[in-house]
Amino acid sequence: ETEDTKRLAHILNRLVHGSASSFNQQTNVDLTNKYTVLDISELTGSSDLLTVGMFVALDYVWDKAKEDRTKEKAIFIDEAWELIGDDDTSNPNNAKALAGEWVQEIFKIIRGYGGAAVAATQDIGDLDRSRFGKGILNVAKTKIILNLEDDEARRVQSILHLSDAEIMSITRFERGQGLISTNSNHITVSFKASPLEKQLIT
Repeated sequence: ETEDTKRLAHILNRLVHGSASSFNQQTNVDLTNKYTVLDISELTGSSDLLTVGMFVALDYVWDKAKEDRTKEKAIFIDEAWELIGDDDTSNPNNAKALAGEWVQEIFKIIRGYGGAAVAATQDIGDLDRSRFGKGILNVAKTKIILNLEDDEARRVQSILHLSDAEIMSITRFERGQGLISTNSNHITVSFKASPLEKQLIT
């Protein structure tokens, strides 16, 4: 009703009655589950909505990871490039840059909380284009590379210092084959599901 609070009312109205009202209710996610997936991919249409969802998810995940150092835990971030694609931190309103900093922090210190972090992306070059991505690549002890096209493979070669023979193998991998890079060692592997894993997946 008053001029002093009208601006605040307009901001809150969107969260209570408007397009962001999905945040104005109890979650429908069972947060006691040991395996919890937070999917923000459908928060489209408004970059603000995606930003809010991104920070709610990251804040929850990071708080949960730090809760108990004695429990083993892992954080998986699929399509990691979406969170770390922009490293311009000079603009305080740049939500992607802030999210990128947060994700990089998770990768740097999660082992101190008894955890592990995994980032997945279609193109490792996406990580190399951002300083946050480079930071994640530098602290990631193990990288797994699956089949790549020639151009992508050449980019990966320079990032991970692979030989021509290893690059040739990567471009010819069948489904289930990959290259594990850890501590400057590169090993070609085949991933096989156990009967139990196959049953769970199918």
